[in-house]
Amino acid sequence: MRARTLWCLTLPALLVAETVGHAIVARIFEDERHGLLSRTLEAYGPPLLAAAVLLAGTILWRRILASFRAEEPQPLPAWRLAALPAAGFLVQEHVERLVLDQRLAWMTAFEPAVLLGVALQLSCGLVAIWLVRALLRAAEQLGSTLAHRGAPVARGPRLLRLRPLEPSAPRLPVLASQQAGRAPPAAA
Repeated sequence: MRARTLWCLTLPALLVAETVGHAIVARIFEDERHGLLSRTLEAYGPPLLAAAVLLAGTILWRRILASFRAEEPQPLPAWRLAALPAAGFLVQEHVERLVLDQRLAWMTAFEPAVLLGVALQLSCGLVAIWLVRALLRAAEQLGSTLAHRGAPVARGPRLLRLRPLEPSAPRLPVLASQQAGRAPPAAA
Protein backbone atom coordinates (compact mmCIF):
# COMPACT_ATOMS: atom_id res chain seq x y z
CA MET A 1 0.00 0.00 0.00
CA ARG A 2 1.31 3.39 -0.89
CA ALA A 3 2.07 5.72 2.02
CA ARG A 4 -0.26 8.37 0.59
CA THR A 5 -3.24 6.01 0.81
CA LEU A 6 -2.27 5.00 4.34
CA TRP A 7 -1.89 8.53 5.67
CA CYS A 8 -4.74 10.21 3.81
CA LEU A 9 -7.45 7.54 3.73
CA THR A 10 -6.86 4.60 6.04
CA LEU A 11 -5.62 6.35 9.17
CA PRO A 12 -8.31 9.09 9.11
CA ALA A 13 -10.96 6.38 8.70
CA LEU A 14 -9.50 4.51 11.67
CA LEU A 15 -9.39 7.74 13.70
CA VAL A 16 -13.06 8.36 12.96
CA ALA A 17 -13.84 4.74 13.93
CA GLU A 18 -11.95 5.14 17.21
CA THR A 19 -13.71 8.41 17.98
CA VAL A 20 -17.13 6.91 17.30
CA GLY A 21 -16.35 3.88 19.44
CA HIS A 22 -15.05 6.04 22.29
CA ALA A 23 -18.13 8.27 22.15
CA ILE A 24 -20.38 5.19 22.36
CA VAL A 25 -18.50 3.88 25.41
CA ALA A 26 -18.70 7.34 27.02
CA ARG A 27 -22.48 7.44 26.44
CA ILE A 28 -22.94 3.94 27.86
CA PHE A 29 -20.99 4.51 31.08
CA GLU A 30 -21.65 8.24 31.56
CA ASP A 31 -18.81 8.94 33.98
CA GLU A 32 -16.35 11.82 34.05
CA ARG A 33 -13.30 9.86 33.00
CA HIS A 34 -14.82 8.32 29.87
CA GLY A 35 -16.50 11.55 28.87
CA LEU A 36 -13.45 13.83 29.18
CA LEU A 37 -11.92 13.28 25.78
CA SER A 38 -15.23 12.35 24.20
CA ARG A 39 -16.66 15.84 24.84
CA THR A 40 -13.53 17.45 23.43
CA LEU A 41 -13.69 15.30 20.29
CA GLU A 42 -17.38 16.04 19.86
CA ALA A 43 -16.55 19.76 19.89
CA TYR A 44 -13.76 19.47 17.33
CA GLY A 45 -15.19 16.45 15.51
CA PRO A 46 -17.08 18.10 12.63
CA PRO A 47 -14.05 19.99 11.23
CA LEU A 48 -11.88 16.89 11.65
CA LEU A 49 -14.50 14.75 9.92
CA ALA A 50 -14.73 17.27 7.07
CA ALA A 51 -10.95 17.16 6.65
CA ALA A 52 -11.02 13.34 6.66
CA VAL A 53 -13.75 13.29 4.00
CA LEU A 54 -11.80 15.78 1.87
CA LEU A 55 -8.64 13.67 2.12
CA ALA A 56 -10.62 10.53 1.30
CA GLY A 57 -12.14 12.18 -1.76
CA THR A 58 -8.72 13.26 -2.96
CA ILE A 59 -7.24 9.77 -2.56
CA LEU A 60 -10.20 8.13 -4.26
CA TRP A 61 -9.98 10.60 -7.17
CA ARG A 62 -6.28 9.79 -7.55
CA ARG A 63 -7.10 6.06 -7.51
CA ILE A 64 -9.72 6.58 -10.25
CA LEU A 65 -7.20 8.50 -12.38
CA ALA A 66 -4.51 5.87 -11.81
CA SER A 67 -6.89 3.14 -12.98
CA PHE A 68 -7.96 5.29 -15.92
CA ARG A 69 -4.33 5.65 -17.02
CA ALA A 70 -3.86 1.86 -16.73
CA GLU A 71 -1.35 2.11 -13.92
CA GLU A 72 -0.79 -1.01 -11.86
CA PRO A 73 -3.41 -1.32 -9.11
CA GLN A 74 -2.18 -0.50 -5.63
CA PRO A 75 -2.52 -3.03 -2.82
CA LEU A 76 -5.39 -2.60 -0.38
CA PRO A 77 -4.90 -1.82 3.32
CA ALA A 78 -4.17 -4.84 5.48
CA TRP A 79 -6.87 -6.15 7.79
CA ARG A 80 -4.46 -6.07 10.73
CA LEU A 81 -4.72 -2.27 10.75
CA ALA A 82 -8.19 -2.74 12.27
CA ALA A 83 -6.46 -3.22 15.65
CA LEU A 84 -5.20 0.39 15.68
CA PRO A 85 -8.43 1.89 17.11
CA ALA A 86 -8.34 -0.61 19.98
CA ALA A 87 -4.71 0.26 20.75
CA GLY A 88 -5.56 3.97 20.56
CA PHE A 89 -8.51 3.41 22.89
CA LEU A 90 -6.28 1.72 25.47
CA VAL A 91 -3.79 4.60 25.32
CA GLN A 92 -6.64 7.09 25.59
CA GLU A 93 -8.03 5.37 28.68
CA HIS A 94 -4.61 5.40 30.38
CA VAL A 95 -4.16 9.09 29.55
CA GLU A 96 -7.63 9.91 30.92
CA ARG A 97 -6.81 8.03 34.13
CA LEU A 98 -3.51 9.92 34.41
CA VAL A 99 -5.18 13.32 33.86
CA LEU A 100 -8.05 12.76 36.30
CA ASP A 101 -6.35 10.74 39.04
CA GLN A 102 -2.74 11.95 38.56
CA ARG A 103 -1.56 8.36 38.67
CA LEU A 104 -0.81 5.68 36.13
CA ALA A 105 -2.88 2.59 36.87
CA TRP A 106 -1.88 -0.47 34.88
CA MET A 107 -5.05 -2.33 35.83
CA THR A 108 -7.11 0.17 33.82
CA ALA A 109 -6.94 -2.21 30.86
CA PHE A 110 -8.89 -4.86 32.80
CA GLU A 111 -11.87 -2.72 33.81
CA PRO A 112 -15.18 -3.91 32.32
CA ALA A 113 -15.76 -0.57 30.57
CA VAL A 114 -12.34 -0.71 28.95
CA LEU A 115 -12.72 -4.34 27.87
CA LEU A 116 -16.11 -3.54 26.33
CA GLY A 117 -14.54 -0.51 24.66
CA VAL A 118 -11.71 -2.59 23.19
CA ALA A 119 -14.20 -5.09 21.74
CA LEU A 120 -16.23 -2.22 20.30
CA GLN A 121 -13.08 -0.62 18.89
CA LEU A 122 -12.09 -3.84 17.14
CA SER A 123 -15.46 -4.02 15.43
CA CYS A 124 -15.32 -0.31 14.49
CA GLY A 125 -11.82 -0.84 13.09
CA LEU A 126 -12.96 -3.80 10.99
CA VAL A 127 -15.85 -1.78 9.60
CA ALA A 128 -13.51 1.12 8.79
CA ILE A 129 -10.99 -1.12 6.98
CA TRP A 130 -13.81 -2.86 5.09
CA LEU A 131 -15.18 0.53 4.02
CA VAL A 132 -11.77 1.79 2.89
CA ARG A 133 -11.09 -1.39 0.92
CA ALA A 134 -14.54 -1.24 -0.70
CA LEU A 135 -14.07 2.41 -1.66
CA LEU A 136 -10.64 1.74 -3.16
CA ARG A 137 -11.95 -1.23 -5.16
CA ALA A 138 -14.90 0.85 -6.39
CA ALA A 139 -12.56 3.67 -7.43
CA GLU A 140 -10.35 1.27 -9.39
CA GLN A 141 -13.38 -0.30 -11.05
CA LEU A 142 -14.75 3.13 -11.96
CA GLY A 143 -11.41 4.15 -13.47
CA SER A 144 -11.21 0.93 -15.48
CA THR A 145 -14.79 1.32 -16.65
CA LEU A 146 -14.19 4.90 -17.73
CA ALA A 147 -11.17 3.74 -19.69
CA HIS A 148 -13.23 0.93 -21.31
CA ARG A 149 -10.91 -1.70 -19.90
CA GLY A 150 -13.29 -2.99 -17.28
CA ALA A 151 -13.98 -6.61 -16.64
CA PRO A 152 -16.74 -7.98 -18.81
CA VAL A 153 -20.11 -7.28 -17.33
CA ALA A 154 -21.79 -10.43 -16.15
CA ARG A 155 -24.89 -10.99 -18.20
CA GLY A 156 -27.77 -13.33 -17.81
CA PRO A 157 -27.85 -16.95 -18.96
CA ARG A 158 -26.96 -17.67 -22.56
CA LEU A 159 -30.53 -18.64 -23.36
CA LEU A 160 -31.72 -15.10 -22.78
CA ARG A 161 -29.18 -13.40 -25.00
CA LEU A 162 -30.54 -12.00 -28.22
CA ARG A 163 -28.30 -12.02 -31.25
CA PRO A 164 -28.79 -9.66 -34.12
CA LEU A 165 -30.43 -11.24 -37.13
CA GLU A 166 -27.85 -11.76 -39.83
CA PRO A 167 -28.83 -12.80 -43.34
CA SER A 168 -27.11 -16.01 -44.27
CA ALA A 169 -26.83 -17.98 -47.48
CA PRO A 170 -29.88 -20.13 -48.18
CA ARG A 171 -29.39 -23.76 -47.23
CA LEU A 172 -30.06 -26.52 -49.74
CA PRO A 173 -32.33 -29.30 -48.63
CA VAL A 174 -30.52 -32.54 -47.98
CA LEU A 175 -32.23 -34.33 -50.86
CA ALA A 176 -31.07 -31.67 -53.33
CA SER A 177 -27.45 -31.99 -52.33
CA GLN A 178 -24.99 -34.62 -53.46
CA GLN A 179 -24.88 -36.08 -49.97
CA ALA A 180 -28.37 -37.55 -50.22
CA GLY A 181 -27.32 -40.68 -52.09
CA ARG A 182 -30.23 -42.50 -53.62
CA ALA A 183 -33.55 -40.74 -53.42
CA PRO A 184 -36.97 -42.33 -53.27
CA PRO A 185 -38.75 -42.77 -56.60
CA ALA A 186 -40.49 -39.71 -57.88
CA ALA A 187 -44.23 -39.74 -58.20
CA ALA A 188 -45.20 -40.13 -61.85
